[in-house]
Amino acid sequence: MRHDLTKRTLAALLAATLGLSLTGTARAADLEVEVQGLASTEGHLLVAVFADAQNWLRKPVAVQRAVAASAVAGKLTIQLSGLPEGPLALSIIHDLNGNGRLDMNPVGMPMEPFGFSNNAAGGFGPPRFEDAVLSAASGSRVAVKLY
Repeated sequence: MRHDLTKRTLAALLAATLGLSLTGTARAADLEVEVQGLASTEGHLLVAVFADAQNWLRKPVAVQRAVAASAVAGKLTIQLSGLPEGPLALSIIHDLNGNGRLDMNPVGMPMEPFGFSNNAAGGFGPPRFEDAVLSAASGSRVAVKLY
């Protein structure tokens, strides 16, 4: 199951790295994300935004990349603009070595910090979209802790 997390998250983050927006939905909301628990200022934070359970960790509607060196006291604030209205869920990875992907150990466990909106966690794999979903309203602020 962790291997599935890796494949899905990697696909989403590759889109983020390329700076792609993979939807034509109407844009409306801005969201401020405070990423907490950064143990290092190396590399980048890769943020992928998903709008429905069917595309969760597969096809993001928006992506953002931020330099971790801007972090202060283990926190970094990232502004997401022009998000679609309605329910959204976030996946965030701290790409420590800047290689554009989530590094895994030989058994498929993530070796780099990651987190999801609502600080959702899965048992043996990623959390469900429903556990990570939030409503994006312009000017909203959410906090996500990395593990």
